[in-house]
Amino acid sequence: MAKKSASGKETSMPLVFALVFFVLSTITFGVLWYMQYADREAGIASVADATKTTAAARLQAKEYELQTKLYKIYLGVDDPEDRTLLLGEHKAGDKLSTELKQINDRLATKLGKADGSALPNELQVWTVEESGKLGEAPTKTFVEAVTEAMKERDAAKGEEKKTSDLYKAAVSDYKKAQEENEKARQIFAEVAASLPKDYKAKLDAQVKLFEDRKQKFIADEAAGRKELDATMDARGQLERETKRQKDLMSQLQEQIGVLIKERAKNQVNQFAFEEPQGKILRRPEQGVVEINLGSADLVRPGLTFTVLPNDYQEKGRQSRVRTMRVPDERGVYKNVERFVEKATIEVIEVIGPHLARARVTQEFDPIRDGSAPGDLLYNSVWRKGTADHIALVGIFDVNGDGSDDIEAVIRDLNRMGVPVDAYFDMRTRKWVGQINEQTRYVVEGWYPANSANDPNRDDKTKLIAAMTGAVQSGRDKGVAIVKFQDFFPRMGYRMKLDMNVDKLNQAAAPYLNRVNAIEAPPVKD
Repeated sequence: MAKKSASGKETSMPLVFALVFFVLSTITFGVLWYMQYADREAGIASVADATKTTAAARLQAKEYELQTKLYKIYLGVDDPEDRTLLLGEHKAGDKLSTELKQINDRLATKLGKADGSALPNELQVWTVEESGKLGEAPTKTFVEAVTEAMKERDAAKGEEKKTSDLYKAAVSDYKKAQEENEKARQIFAEVAASLPKDYKAKLDAQVKLFEDRKQKFIADEAAGRKELDATMDARGQLERETKRQKDLMSQLQEQIGVLIKERAKNQVNQFAFEEPQGKILRRPEQGVVEINLGSADLVRPGLTFTVLPNDYQEKGRQSRVRTMRVPDERGVYKNVERFVEKATIEVIEVIGPHLARARVTQEFDPIRDGSAPGDLLYNSVWRKGTADHIALVGIFDVNGDGSDDIEAVIRDLNRMGVPVDAYFDMRTRKWVGQINEQTRYVVEGWYPANSANDPNRDDKTKLIAAMTGAVQSGRDKGVAIVKFQDFFPRMGYRMKLDMNVDKLNQAAAPYLNRVNAIEAPPVKD
């Protein structure tokens, strides 16, 4: 019996073990399967979370990338495509506009400004529009703005240094001036201390001097009153005497005027009693003569003479008058009586005190009546050692070319030593110079030719009247009036003595309608 029991236990043990193993295996596999399913669900959830995290990270990375591009563009270190990418991704009011606004606001805060809108224009390189959108990309970056600011700062530092140097120099000058002022102040203090005493002494001296002068003035005033009374009496006598003398002078002037007019009426030919000034000594060669006048007689080169025969004084003027056939402006010949000299000469060289050489400038008949030794020399205004003063009125056409040569005539006369005191300027119709007591002759030139049908008749009439008045003013002063045809041949000066009417009108034309013209200056030698 006992052996049966033991065998039965041995038979049931494997089954128990198998059952336990099955139960445990089932539990184990159930637990493992459950755990594997829980891990799978957790993995799926983890993958979803990771996907969300990755998307958020990518979005944040993109924002950081756009912000980086924003910073690079603001600083001016961006790549060429950064601006395009940034503006393409940007929207109004996003983080980019917020970030840019914060940058400007923080920069404004650093500078002590309220916000970014108060930044200086130089630092407003990139701003946010009112719509919340970024403004246009900057053409001048912050770095460039800072660079310009640094340059301006350096320039300001340079100017500040110059100003500082000037200030230091000014301070130095001020210190020197202060030192000098201190020295002056000390001197002033010393002078101020001694001045009252000196002032009082000087004041007392001046008071005494004033009192002395006052007493002297009182005495002088009394003497002056007496002297004034005497002077007033003498003045009354002088005034009465002056009035008497003026009345006497008026009477004398009236008498002089009457005498001058009488003298002018009774004037005879000024050349009728001329005396020869010299004679021809030799004729050493053709066209040249030697005369007995020289440096002692104040002869100068350019002086001219008329040559007449040695018996001219006995035979008289009529012996040299010749009848000539002269054509008028129409070509019609007529007989004209004219005084003819033997020759005219001009001094070319002064050799000695009473010897000079002259060239023959003209000979009327060189074969039968040429200049020869012994012939007499005449000059209407020149005498040994002196010359007469003259005045000129009219047209003086030397060569008959239709132009007035009065200025050339004045120069020639001055060169000869003949003083021209005055000439009548027909442009201004006034005397240039003045006729004075030394003037001996008023030489009349040509007058304008006037006719009834002349278109310039009125102007010529006025001009002739002005010339006639000028001649009369010389006559009133007792000056002899002579025609140039008589005057110049007597002194050997060559001038055209016949004048065509057309040429005369041509020479007078510049002087018509010229009243109140600018006065011509006096002709100088």
